[in-house]
Amino acid sequence: MKVLDVQNLNVQYHTEKGNFDAVSALSLSIEEGKITGLVGRSGCGKSTAVRAIMGISAENAEVEYENLSLDGEIPVPGHNIAMIFQDSQNCLNPSVKIGKQIAETVKNRRKCTRKEADKRALELLDLVGIRNPALRMKQYPFELSGGMRQRVVIAIALACDPRLIVADEPTTALDGAVQAQILGLLRKVVRETKTALLLVSHDLGVIASLCSRVYVMEKGQVVESGTAEEIFYSPEQEYTKQLIKNAGKMHFRTEKEKVKKEILLRTEHLTKEYHTKEGVRDLSFELYKGETFALVGESGSGKTTLARVLSGILKSDSGMIDDRSKNRAQMVFQDPYGALNPCLTVGQALEEAIRKTVPDPWLRRQKAEDILRLSGLRETVRNRYPRELSGGERQRAGIARALVCDPELLICDEAFSSLDASTRDGLLELFGTLQREQALTCLFISHDMKAVARISGRMGVLFRGELVETGRTRSVCTDPWHPYTKQLLLSMPAPDPLRAGRKKGILFREKSTELPGREGGAHRGCPFAENCPYAMDCCREETPDSYVFGERTVKCFLYSEEHSGRRAEGYKMTSQI
Repeated sequence: MKVLDVQNLNVQYHTEKGNFDAVSALSLSIEEGKITGLVGRSGCGKSTAVRAIMGISAENAEVEYENLSLDGEIPVPGHNIAMIFQDSQNCLNPSVKIGKQIAETVKNRRKCTRKEADKRALELLDLVGIRNPALRMKQYPFELSGGMRQRVVIAIALACDPRLIVADEPTTALDGAVQAQILGLLRKVVRETKTALLLVSHDLGVIASLCSRVYVMEKGQVVESGTAEEIFYSPEQEYTKQLIKNAGKMHFRTEKEKVKKEILLRTEHLTKEYHTKEGVRDLSFELYKGETFALVGESGSGKTTLARVLSGILKSDSGMIDDRSKNRAQMVFQDPYGALNPCLTVGQALEEAIRKTVPDPWLRRQKAEDILRLSGLRETVRNRYPRELSGGERQRAGIARALVCDPELLICDEAFSSLDASTRDGLLELFGTLQREQALTCLFISHDMKAVARISGRMGVLFRGELVETGRTRSVCTDPWHPYTKQLLLSMPAPDPLRAGRKKGILFREKSTELPGREGGAHRGCPFAENCPYAMDCCREETPDSYVFGERTVKCFLYSEEHSGRRAEGYKMTSQI
């Protein structure tokens, strides 16, 4: 049964420079209980099209269509159609508890009592896999992880009892493991509620994982459509062929010169824990001068905690930090809008950062202008406020704000994860150039394995606050040694519908932050043992050491002669998984 029918949709923007056709003659249909994909490069018109369908286009947009109907009616947001946006943080009211936000949506839709609305809110949180929903009802958005917030956004969408859910890049800002859980959750929701889902994404792996039918967009038009198998295995258009060819590939950084082994920063047994048992534990590693070291791990693994400890925002509980840089580290945050003062222009924000170190106003202004040019921003941006910039421009301003202080160490905490693909690619190219030209040492924190491969020479993998594997980025990504690293790589959706269909099911409920063998605050056993297919008895009773083999370090008993057997003299260690 056809739920949504769109025929000859046109969207034209009216700007000071003239009129611009963003979407032309777009036609598509979505069946009940089916997942339909809308895919294309960033800027092709996907989001413009779905906003027109939702009826939430910008004021300067003119929308025309031959037919636009949902079950024969006009789509009404919050009534028969709901939307899941990319950034869950901005979709939720930070000052209102989770339960109230869901219950209010239920009340508006069903006209029921508050008690009935609260009961339905609990049911929805349980449906989307939130463990202990009664507790989460009483919490605020900032108390939840990114994956949990996205589940709440899905619950709010379901609270509308919609016939169609539009998901616009719903997993772009999530790490691979959480992304796999959310994709599995969306599949489960559609199967159990018979709701139709329109999934909008530039990621063909995500599209292949979920969609039965796919529409491919280029320059505001649908250039090809068909079943997922037809699109991925026998595409007709050259544009579609190129999208599929480039999807899923990892492009590794080519280093012309090897980084000198001059240590800029070193940690030994660094520990910072919270009452929730999260944080980092017994962390020992080093950063070499001039290198980019990447840190990956799923949400809640301790990446941001480590970044804040190294930058001086947080104080460690124990351990040692040997920082040999002349200046304190500077951070580039994930949300550039929140990191920049909205009351200051970009130029004022940069000058304010160096007011103490550069007393002369003229020199401050000159330095700010030089850094803006270096960051790829036009001179006019200097006099604009953050709200007047695009996402990519704001992030470039955030990079400039960090660079203007002349740091030797730059910490990027998910700096590009919330940006669209083309903007992210451009910033990664810029960042790599800046890092080489300025001889910066960089700690690059990201959940995006493709970005990590492109930008870093070495990488480390965090799991529940512990560094389980480090090594050369190319080696770790192509030949993982630790079972958790392998799981992270396998969680990346492949642009292949059949391979995606053969993947094992995802547990919908988020994992507890309690570590196995933790009693009275004591930690016993490997933290990954409960999920590891290679776990031995010793993994649940003893804590593995870090075993070093050349440039590869791995924290796993599979690489211990004591627990996995002695090896012949001259044996060269390889992956044991």
